[in-house]
Amino acid sequence: MALQAFPTVPAAQLTLSATQVSATSQPAPAALWLCCYLPRLPLEVFKLEDDCPAAVWVDSGGRSLISAATPAAGAFGIHPGLPTNAALALCAGLQLHRRDERMEREALEKLAEAGLGFTPWVSLDYPAALVLEIRGSLTLFGGLNALTQRLRAKLENLGHCNILAAAPAPFPAWLMASSGLERTVENPAALRSGLGDLAIARLPLERNTANRLAKAGLHTLRDLWRLPRDGLARRYGLAVLRQLDRAAGREKEMPGLFRTPPVFQAYRELAAETENLAHLRPVCAVLLENLAAFLRQHDATTDRLELELFHFRRPATRLELKLRYASRDPERISMLLNERLERTPLPDAVTALRLRCGALQPYRAHEADLFAAKTPGVLDWETLLEQLQQRLGRDALRFLDTPADHRPELAWKGVSGAPEDAVCDWKGGFGAPEDAVCDWKGGFGAPGDAVCDWTRNESPIGKERRPLWLLPKPRPCDPTRYRLLPERERIESGWWDGASIRRDYRVAVSPEGVRAWIYRELDGNGGWYLHGFFA
Repeated sequence: MALQAFPTVPAAQLTLSATQVSATSQPAPAALWLCCYLPRLPLEVFKLEDDCPAAVWVDSGGRSLISAATPAAGAFGIHPGLPTNAALALCAGLQLHRRDERMEREALEKLAEAGLGFTPWVSLDYPAALVLEIRGSLTLFGGLNALTQRLRAKLENLGHCNILAAAPAPFPAWLMASSGLERTVENPAALRSGLGDLAIARLPLERNTANRLAKAGLHTLRDLWRLPRDGLARRYGLAVLRQLDRAAGREKEMPGLFRTPPVFQAYRELAAETENLAHLRPVCAVLLENLAAFLRQHDATTDRLELELFHFRRPATRLELKLRYASRDPERISMLLNERLERTPLPDAVTALRLRCGALQPYRAHEADLFAAKTPGVLDWETLLEQLQQRLGRDALRFLDTPADHRPELAWKGVSGAPEDAVCDWKGGFGAPEDAVCDWKGGFGAPGDAVCDWTRNESPIGKERRPLWLLPKPRPCDPTRYRLLPERERIESGWWDGASIRRDYRVAVSPEGVRAWIYRELDGNGGWYLHGFFA
């Protein structure tokens, strides 16, 4: 929904005025919904200043249209709905930003968390707005005006311009605020008169229906309320009546409740300060058991947690534990945490511990072989890597990467730190027999579709065999000393980055019986070079 440009409201007039329409026949409603509309949210997420000519654009039907503009850009005649090329023609120095709905959602969630300080019921169901049910909070904050002033100050401190409106139902409150009306209507009978002057275009109707209503001379909500309901339904459909009932507060609707993501936090104070890790491990084990119960309750796992160790009159020691894959196994996490604790120097005795975890992920059960025999005391590959990384440091281990390059010098390289999603399925392991096979699928930095089938320590690249042992630098050789085998491969690559090669590779056997990988340069002097050895 494109944002509409509203006149700027002076700061002196931003006090929420109460428009009360007397209706003594009905008591005041139990609910009161306050809408905080953010008309400049698409601009505010980019931290754009008012004196800077800038605008946010959206893609609409293959066209780039302005969605919102700063006051400085508006002085050049730039307004919502204007094509971006026309906007640049009006202001050559215009800064254009594509609308980022993800950033807007994150900003709204941050504001919703602030809104929870005023009421437990906050909703983000309406575009560019917070909707709060505040009836139960009026007495606590000293009335409606005091509450709205404090809420407005909170939003402005967070860098957001806002328009506030209150009504007995959430939709009419949003309708008034999004139309630029700062108004309070507490009685449902007063909604029709309070919203009568609003344009029909503010209702979420289909464009075809809105155009038909405009052609019939119907422009405001009051025009629709004057017509017979049955005739209006026959001509324009029941959707129009439903939106009118929502605006009048007749249709009962309850917006979704905003809930903050679950965060685990547990604090334990020690009976006596200690520097002995043996005394800290049982406390950590209790905290991790509580964490595991929390994760099971939310059917979740985690791959990141933080442990704080407090000291007397010293800053706390913070340890961040990152797992290679998400888990909720307290024994596994405890083993890794102990590894970190053993290599972390403590500046002073520990008086208390706090465990915090907010990075929750949905739980996914791992498939296991029903008939696989588990050898006691043997660590699996992932557990071994995790333990080594926690003990030696995440960048202490180097892993094999296979870039998509045909040049032998660039087809293999070592990288520090395996990707978290690395998977290596070893069948045969280190020191395996000659028919051992290692099936790589995205493992250790390889491309997602990379598959390397090791047989007798050789790897196929395309249809050819290449050795795993390459010399640091090819050295000249005499081809007459070698017996050339039929296997051959021509490599012509690298022309795009200035390091092109043109070579004919052959598999050869040296007088000592060692299989070697030699090549002849197709450019230059046409010399022969030894590049590697096969096992």
